[in-house]
Parts: sequence; structure tokens; C-alpha cells
Amino acid sequence: MAHSLWQVLQSGQKYAAIWPHHSVVAAMTETRVVPAVKFAAKFMPALAVINFLVQWQWQDGALLPQAIVTSLFLLSLPLQGWYWLGRRALSPLDPRLKHWYLELTKKLKMQPQAKPIRMDLARVLRRALDELPPDEH
Repeated sequence: MAHSLWQVLQSGQKYAAIWPHHSVVAAMTETRVVPAVKFAAKFMPALAVINFLVQWQWQDGALLPQAIVTSLFLLSLPLQGWYWLGRRALSPLDPRLKHWYLELTKKLKMQPQAKPIRMDLARVLRRALDELPPDEH
């Protein structure tokens, strides 16, 4: 199923918002990527402006194209992260994660999706961490 760029970016933002911060998922890649993307979204716009102004002032406009390109690159970093997270969120679960997803939905007495994606796993994980005792995650 093809998704537009806008849908992928929105999915990435939602995935970052609901991904649980817990030791149960500490080994998963998202646990490291989500904080980095949130950091980039918070600080890269200011860093891009500072980068542009410093280069413009010190180089007297001689290297204005390079200043613009580096600032645009800094501004694109959060978008790249949200895109990666969105693609990851919309991807189907591998068999090991699908088994975990089905096990958690059974414990939570939820109806599982027919073809679960990583976004579904994140939602179920968030709910399981809130509702289930620690030994049942």
C-alpha cells in the first residue's frame, strides 16, 4: 500500500509520540531514534538560523549559497527522522514481533488486527505497560 510523503511524515510524528519509554523496549531501535528526532525537532531550527547568521556575518555574504545549503540541511534533519519513523511505523511486523503483539492483545483482551503494523504494536505496548503488571509484558 503506497502512502504519500505527508502521510508518512504524520505517521512518524504519531509513532514518536506514542512509542513507550520503558526498559521492555530498550533494545529496539526506536528507543534510540525517537529521542534523537525529538531533540532535532526542538533545536535544529534555532541552530539553522544561528548557522546562517554566523556564516553570513563572518564571510560577508561571499559564501551565502553554502550558508543557505547548510542551514537547509539542518532544518531537514527532523523531517528525515520523521520520515524514517513513518516508514518504520507503517511496515508490517516480523514474525517474532507479531507473536509478541498477538500475545499482548490476548492478555489485554483486545481484538488483534489482521495484518498488524509497527504502529499497532506501539499502541498495544503503550496500553500493556499502563495496564498489565510488570511480569506480564
